[in-house]
Amino acid sequence: MERILAEELTPRQRAVLTAIGVKGAPMDEVAKRMGTNRNALYKMMHDARLRMRRRLKREGFEPEELLDLFGN
Repeated sequence: MERILAEELTPRQRAVLTAIGVKGAPMDEVAKRMGTNRNALYKMMHDARLRMRRRLKREGFEPEELLDLFGN
């Protein structure tokens, strides 16, 4: 997963996805820290998730397998 994150996402997309999606940081805090706004972060996260979904499907993962990886 880390390899795909590194290869597929831009540094800013990785930072946002990690801060909000993994570490659970508040969106307003991340926006302020990155010098942007909530709308831009939503768009960046949306784009990052799409890129990850496409890449993971190319790698042969199905959505159910991904949920299992994260304990859902």
